[in-house]
Amino acid sequence: MAIAGYAVGARTGYIYVRAEYPLAIKTLRTAIRQAERQKILGTGIFGSSHSFQIELRIGAGAFVCGEETALIASIEGNRGQPRNRPPYPAVAGLFGCPTLINNVETFANVPAIMREGAEWFASVGTEKSKGTKVFALAGAINNTGLVEVPMGTTLRELILEIGGGCPGGKAVKAVQTGGPSGGCIPADKLDTPVDYESLMALGSMMGSGGMIVMDETTSMIEVARFFMDFCRSESCGKCVPCRVGTQQMYTVLDRICEGQGSFEDLDLLERLCEMVRNTSLCGLGKSAPNPIMSTMRYFREEYTERIHKPESVGTR
Repeated sequence: MAIAGYAVGARTGYIYVRAEYPLAIKTLRTAIRQAERQKILGTGIFGSSHSFQIELRIGAGAFVCGEETALIASIEGNRGQPRNRPPYPAVAGLFGCPTLINNVETFANVPAIMREGAEWFASVGTEKSKGTKVFALAGAINNTGLVEVPMGTTLRELILEIGGGCPGGKAVKAVQTGGPSGGCIPADKLDTPVDYESLMALGSMMGSGGMIVMDETTSMIEVARFFMDFCRSESCGKCVPCRVGTQQMYTVLDRICEGQGSFEDLDLLERLCEMVRNTSLCGLGKSAPNPIMSTMRYFREEYTERIHKPESVGTR
């Protein structure tokens, strides 16, 4: 961040961390103090005329603050809500000043690139997705935790080799990438390389690097309902498509899950998903339909079975 500040002429940086991560907050505060003692941060870095301060801003837990303009609003002490662009943050961002926003994972690549060179960095990964990516393996998997792999590593390598597969020898049914608003990818797509373009083509996304594995006992329709419940509760409420649309999608999905749905509900769900994705203001609303759209794309038979045989509710 200090290097980036020098490059763009900034003298202050902010790291935004959700309050639910006290260990990350403690670690960052320690790292900032250590950097200040080593003259990597502060006034006159390494005896130069460049000064750079880093401050932590602790968020109250709003998922929508992953969107850059909502994050800016939250750092300023306002309600975390996105705004229309332009102007983009590079023109008018935090406190009205030109602002450079990146994930801390992106900034972490800067020293290695400067030390080893751009060609070295570009030699890792795929043609369009360079470098490495950190993933958080969770769910029905033996080896949970954080893993860093080159872009282009297949889902199979991540889940079966590094993750050790599902507990009890159960088969992998699906994996959701990209966090709560990511898509669910079926087991027959495990040979897909993990890069931005490949995941988008499957109806999912890279997102924050979350990777939740589901075994053969999982009901995908109930997975979709679980994540839809999260998305509707995390909507900031500013735009109608997201505020109302996510609630309506959850209501229809809940009706199907409880064995009271109809085939007309499937058509309604698809129309609602398209509307919310195409008309929402920010990335939360645009990506919220992903769990539904991906499960309907790859596991549609579970939806039709729940409608055909409502007595199957609760059997999975």
